[in-house]
Amino acid sequence: MQRFPRLGRILARRPRPASLLAAGTAVLILGGLGTITASDATPDDFRPHTDRSADAVTAYNAGWVAGVRDLGDGTTPTHPNVTGDANDPGTVAWADGWIDGQADALGDDNRDGRIEEDESGWDCHRMGNRVCGAQRDASHTSR
Repeated sequence: MQRFPRLGRILARRPRPASLLAAGTAVLILGGLGTITASDATPDDFRPHTDRSADAVTAYNAGWVAGVRDLGDGTTPTHPNVTGDANDPGTVAWADGWIDGQADALGDDNRDGRIEEDESGWDCHRMGNRVCGAQRDASHTSR
């Protein structure tokens, strides 16, 4: 004796394609609405900000020129004197331009603050061990 004879017949049948499509559509719609309504973003956040990007490019270029101009003795990078909001994109772009301008002028290709032998600013006659040109391997024994 079964308790729920009709339930066994209902579960034994295959679901119809239309019901699967309806259930899938409902899941997509509800999931999308849940995602959209859970966001703190406003429609203004999704609009392009062309004026901000133009200002950032202008600030970066101004920082680059100032960084090259204020290089000091030409061999040691200086530090920018930046005042303003550190979260402002214009201030960040200006400081990035300063650093990149000095690195370009010094030949610091990887922007790590040091000029190493494989970088464009390396001068064998002024830097390192001052041994320039092709050298024989010191560990090679003479025959």
